[in-house]
Amino acid sequence: MALPKRIDHVENLNEHRSDRNTQQKVVRLKSFDARREKRDPLPVQVYLASLEEPRTREQTVTEDVSPHGARVLTRRCWNPGEVPLLTPLIGEYPKHARVVYCIPQPNGGYCLGIEFEGPTFRWQA
Repeated sequence: MALPKRIDHVENLNEHRSDRNTQQKVVRLKSFDARREKRDPLPVQVYLASLEEPRTREQTVTEDVSPHGARVLTRRCWNPGEVPLLTPLIGEYPKHARVVYCIPQPNGGYCLGIEFEGPTFRWQA
């Protein structure tokens, strides 16, 4: 599933529509993906835990990854801005992340978009 895209209004000042001697600006929508970098479709086994309850972690998998974030499948609904702790089963140490989005899935789970701050993350499958 694609990441939700941000849509901004863009005015085209050269185009106007004339209705009864009034001019209106034509507003067009410009759509672009706000992602900083490309994500690779790499399933990585991880533990996902809340900082409030770190002992109740969930073993799950990523859908795609980048050095600064990932899309993770989860059973729990997370709120944007929450700070989970993500720990790969192989390789890197635990890392704090920030929830960017949480999208319900038809199967009852959620897709969680997380972003890391600071140094890049090295993913190993």
